[in-house]
Amino acid sequence: EGEVEVAPEWTFRLLHCPAKLQPVDQRLEVTVATPLELVHNARLLDRVRRFLDVLGESERAELAQLVRQQAESLREVTLESVLARRKSTDVQLRLAAPRLVLPQDLSSPDTGVLVLDMGAISLASMVAQGGETAAAAAADASAEGSGDGPEWLYDRFALSISSIQVILSPSKASLRAAPERAHYLVYELGVDVGLQRCILPPSSHAFNHVVVSGSLSEASSQSLHLQLSPEQLRMAAAILESLQSGTAEPAGEAGVPAALAAEGADLPAGAQPLATIERTRARFLVQRVRLSLVGREGAPLASLHAGGIELTAHRDVAGQGAHFRLDELYVDDRTAADPLRSRLVESNPSRASAGGGPEESSLVQLQYLRSAAGAADELHVRFNRLHLEWNPATITALLAFFRSPAAGAAAAAPPDAASL
Repeated sequence: EGEVEVAPEWTFRLLHCPAKLQPVDQRLEVTVATPLELVHNARLLDRVRRFLDVLGESERAELAQLVRQQAESLREVTLESVLARRKSTDVQLRLAAPRLVLPQDLSSPDTGVLVLDMGAISLASMVAQGGETAAAAAADASAEGSGDGPEWLYDRFALSISSIQVILSPSKASLRAAPERAHYLVYELGVDVGLQRCILPPSSHAFNHVVVSGSLSEASSQSLHLQLSPEQLRMAAAILESLQSGTAEPAGEAGVPAALAAEGADLPAGAQPLATIERTRARFLVQRVRLSLVGREGAPLASLHAGGIELTAHRDVAGQGAHFRLDELYVDDRTAADPLRSRLVESNPSRASAGGGPEESSLVQLQYLRSAAGAADELHVRFNRLHLEWNPATITALLAFFRSPAAGAAAAAPPDAASL
């Protein structure tokens, strides 16, 4: 019989494109067909960290001096020479992302495991087309204005992560087979992230230098769906506790070079030299969140629905700020026999008749502003109408649900510790 050709698990391709024949100078393609499985071992990671942390204070000071010298030389470079020497690379990455396995007890084969499966990751660059000259770039950069600059001044990257899921299994053996629906902690979802970075030096223009935007993927359900039972809550708490107990304390602030720390000693807390500040704008949107609470016998207990969760942030020479918005929130009692009495929490029930815009109908808005000039920080809070109903039996069941992990931990602890 003839040999069967097997497709490679990893492929790597780097092409140098001939000058003036391609819109980019280089093309990078990486494909990983089979995911790796990484098992968390806190003691091993701590030993690796201490092994790699070999730089002494003198080496750190020399490194800081080299960084300062390089920064001084870059300030003297003109915009025209920056654009003339710029190299563009078309990046195409397709990765079967690794699975991170967090066991409760490394020494037991039947221990519970928390698995973070990142699904598939793809990264693609978008090369801007156009024949803009360096002189035009300098003119646009020096023009008065703010916000985002022309599209052709930015390198753009699109990151997509699909089929993300979190599984909490009572043993690794049961995980090898198809996981049961009851083992899912977070059901499959996707995330799309866009990154833009200006090709000009930060101090040469008034545009946003870095722009980041993200949301749940439109290719998926655009919903973050979580399911939680008392057993899952207790097992997750035990795994997190084992991770904390197995992690060594950090060895202080040795990773921060003293020479770099002394350089900014005269600046106010949180401040940076104006020449090093990159104007940044970021926005992330979670369209919908659903949390399902399940009782001990698998019967539905309550469900929470939230929508329109948005977080934006910005930073520039004037200061920095953040804005948070939550449009709607509902909590339903899944034990109620009468559907008309199942709604425990409802945000702004009259918003449909009010006819207001997003600002008027949002449940919560928070805005935080910090000025670089040393002025007092500002915090603005806006809260809309929230309707609540009280069901004593359901409230008692919810309190018992969240108390179960603490009760389980107390039962598993030694007698002297449980009595404290």
